[in-house]
Amino acid sequence: MPILIGWDSPQQKIIRICINGKWDADELHQIILQGRGMTTSVRHPVDSIFDFSQSASSPTSVLGIIQNLDLQHPENERLIIIVKANGYIKTMGNIARKLAPKTFSGLFFVNSINEAYQAIATPFALVR
Repeated sequence: MPILIGWDSPQQKIIRICINGKWDADELHQIILQGRGMTTSVRHPVDSIFDFSQSASSPTSVLGIIQNLDLQHPENERLIIIVKANGYIKTMGNIARKLAPKTFSGLFFVNSINEAYQAIATPFALVR
C-alpha cells in the first residue's frame, strides 16, 4: 500500500501519514478511518501530518470521502497539516473546509515536515 500511517511520537500526540507513489481514494479513506480509530483511542488532543511530498497521483473521487467526515469527527482531533500538497489537493482541502467544517477547521498547508512540526508547536501562528 502506498499510504503508510503510524504514531509519530511515543506520547501518541501526532499521527503521521506518508502518501507515496500512486494511490486512490479508497486507500485514503481506509487510512483516514484508521487514523480516526487511533485518535479516539486516546483522550488528549491529536494532530495529523499528511505528507504528500512523495505522492505521484491525485484521484478525482476524493470529494466522496470528505462529505461524511463530520459525522464521525473525533472531539480530540486538533490540527490536520498537509505537507507538499499540489494544486488539486489544496483545492480539495479548501472545499473540504466548507463540506465538513468541524473536521477541517484545523486544516493547514505547509511546504516541509519541519514546517509541519513548527505548526503543531505554535498553531496560533498558522495562516491558511
